This record gives sequence, C-alpha cells and structure tokens, in this order.
Amino acid sequence: MRTLENKIRRAQEVIRRAATLYRAEKTAVAWTGGKDSTVLLHCIRSVYGGIVPFPVLFNDSTMEFDEVYQFVSYLTRLWNLNVRVFKHGHDELEEFHAITNANKRLEALRLMKISAINRFQKKYGIEAFIAGIRRDEHNARSRETYFSARSTHMRVHPILHFTESDVWAYTRRFHVPYVRLYDQGYRSLGEKAYTRKAIPGQGERSGREPEKEYLMEKLRNMGYW
Repeated sequence: MRTLENKIRRAQEVIRRAATLYRAEKTAVAWTGGKDSTVLLHCIRSVYGGIVPFPVLFNDSTMEFDEVYQFVSYLTRLWNLNVRVFKHGHDELEEFHAITNANKRLEALRLMKISAINRFQKKYGIEAFIAGIRRDEHNARSRETYFSARSTHMRVHPILHFTESDVWAYTRRFHVPYVRLYDQGYRSLGEKAYTRKAIPGQGERSGREPEKEYLMEKLRNMGYW
C-alpha cells in the first residue's frame, strides 16, 4: 500500500464494507474536530457523493480550544453534518473541578470521555462507531484492526493505515478544512489545559499529557478510542 491513492481506496473499501454490515442510523462517526477525524469525514463524503449519512458524535469535554469549537460549528454548517454533541454530565464535571490532585483530575477527565461514549452508544443503540485512529499515532493503537469488536458494538477504523504525513497529504490534495492551531505548532489536539505545542524533534503526541499517553492501553480497554 505504497501510494496515497491506494491508501484512500483501502479506506473507502472499509467504509463501504461497514455500510453493508450496519444500518446507517445505527452507525456513528466519532469526530473531535482534529485533523484525523476530519479527514475521515471527508473520506466518507467521497464514498457517499458529498454527504455523511451517519450521525456524528462530538464528545465535548467543555474544555476544548475555542478554535476547535469554532471549527466544529463552521464545518457542521459547511458539510451539513448531523452532529450530536454529548457533553460530560453536570455531576461529573462538579466532581472533576473539586479534585485537587493533578493525576486524579486527569484520570477523571478520561473516565468522563469514556462515560459520554457509552451513554451515546446506549441512547441511540449504536451498532458501530467509525473512528479516525491511526496505527502510527500511538503504540496502544499499533495492533488495531479495521473492524474491532467491543462488548456492545463494533469499532471501524478506515484510516488505520494512514500516517501523519498521509493525513496532511490528503488534506492538501483535497483542500480539506482544518483547525489552524496546527499551523501554530500543535500536532495533536486534546483539551486546552492538557495540550501544548509539539516538542521539536519528538513525536506527534509530544504536546499531549504524558500520564494519558502512559495509560492509553488501559483507557482503550475501558472504551476510549
């Protein structure tokens, strides 16, 4: 799978395969507003003639960058997306803000993300989540498969074989909109308080919270992307 064209075709094949297995109304796309999940949405649009026929989950921690919120609002209108925003629960947020230990606070934030995913899945009876994760992004994702079963649903990963450079090559080729924070030195976006510009010479996620990176395997086993 040497060329970008071949990688795009493979991603489209996975999307089409998912469409034969799961009902559109019971399939959802996970969107963070970041580069990978936005490229995923564009890939889906390329298969379906410019539309995304699935509901789109935006898991809102209430702590994202202002630029991310603005971008999500802009692209929702531009691409006529059926975005369903799931915010962390009020009680969960109160507990989070009451925690003084930094590590425990970060752990609570991750658990709230997982809780929102689970609530969304249960409310809408989601049979499959389509997510824009990549094998090269994190070691915990390096062994993933295109179709990965969970206890209540299937995870589908069409751009699993893309690299970071593939994502940007795709973005440039098809003029895919993106959050301009990437032009300022950010390479991976999370909550504003836990995201920094990437460290020169280090990895894509070098600006993300180190404790989360260390615990990624555990978090994914609990339901995180």
